[in-house]
Amino acid sequence: MESKHTESKNMEHNNSKISIKGLRKSFGHLEVLKGMDVEVSEGEVVCLIGPSGSGKSTFLRCLNALETITAGRVIVDGYDLTDKKININKARENIGMVFQHFNLFSNLNVIQNIMLAPVELKKLTKEEARARGMELLAMVGLAEKAQVYPSKLSGGQKQRVAIARALAMNPDIMLFDEPTSALDPEMVGEVLEVMKGLARDGMTMVVVTHEMGFAREVASRVIFMDEGVIVEEGTPQEVLLHPTQPRTIDFLNKVL
Repeated sequence: MESKHTESKNMEHNNSKISIKGLRKSFGHLEVLKGMDVEVSEGEVVCLIGPSGSGKSTFLRCLNALETITAGRVIVDGYDLTDKKININKARENIGMVFQHFNLFSNLNVIQNIMLAPVELKKLTKEEARARGMELLAMVGLAEKAQVYPSKLSGGQKQRVAIARALAMNPDIMLFDEPTSALDPEMVGEVLEVMKGLARDGMTMVVVTHEMGFAREVASRVIFMDEGVIVEEGTPQEVLLHPTQPRTIDFLNKVL
């Protein structure tokens, strides 16, 4: 494990997995993120909540450089994503990302979807990738679907496969962008169960979510965002049950 990050490894040896200082992101003249400071320690589950359009998904996409960072410093798992010389593909290998809309390859069956990245990036042989893929499918409760194509899966099953696929690269950090918002209500629970299992196993996670019950039960910290800034943050107890900011109170009154 020692050789995992050699380049751009400029973070002190502490248990900080994500360190963000003064993050700003603009699209043309529109400033979406207006200077955010966030620290995430190893094993923490941080849930981001807030109204649509508050910048939550943009923030998450900055954590694996899917968006170009306008200003500030973003260090994820020891890699400075704002360093022009960074090998971004190397940095991304340690960050699993699960999107709202699954993004599975429809021309590949379930096990092929999961094997693809580890084999392409020469992390594992085909045999190793298949064995690991089957292990992960068993973990998300879908071992019997290995040969099935995505079109034959329910939304909840697709999202569980997407989680298994992200885990196949053995990431240190998992990012979830509203992973249940495209699902029928009865399928939400099965995806949240898998995420709760990851949290119990000590995975560092940043989750953009509308699922307040999940945030209350699983988050070590909740961040309430609005209009590109952090309005309030603290434990689920503090933010969800005893918010102090009028904007947070107003939002929670509408969603709880």
